[in-house]
Amino acid sequence: MWGLKPKASTTLEIKRLASVPCWRELLTGFTLVEVLASVVILAGTIVTIIMYTADGLAASKEMEQRTRSTLLAESEMEKIKNTLRKSFDTDFTAWPNALEGNYLASRTATDLSSTLKTIEISVGYDTNGDGTLGTGEIMITVATKNVRRN
Repeated sequence: MWGLKPKASTTLEIKRLASVPCWRELLTGFTLVEVLASVVILAGTIVTIIMYTADGLAASKEMEQRTRSTLLAESEMEKIKNTLRKSFDTDFTAWPNALEGNYLASRTATDLSSTLKTIEISVGYDTNGDGTLGTGEIMITVATKNVRRN
């Protein structure tokens, strides 16, 4: 019957019965708890990798925008210096704010004397697309002093 063990009459028969595996030993695999634990660990690892990748991409984009803003600010400063060498009284603050792409510039000039000006250029990326350079959008500000040459 079901829970009864057969009686072995000889040693050979005992060895033969001992070599037959039990039905529980035949069933192998993972339990539901083991599978769920593995899925949770795997999902946590994948989410962490995705988060680090997204942070890296955002930092890379910001570095690219900051570098481009720096190059554009230096270029604008050189244009202004060249213009002031020709005509010291030129109003470059009225120049268009749009540079290339979505980059914008804000220019200011302060007359310290009749022969000395302070020039300040702020350049940044127009993230909201409104055509103006807000304080949160400024990536770099470059300032210099320029002297009238005779």
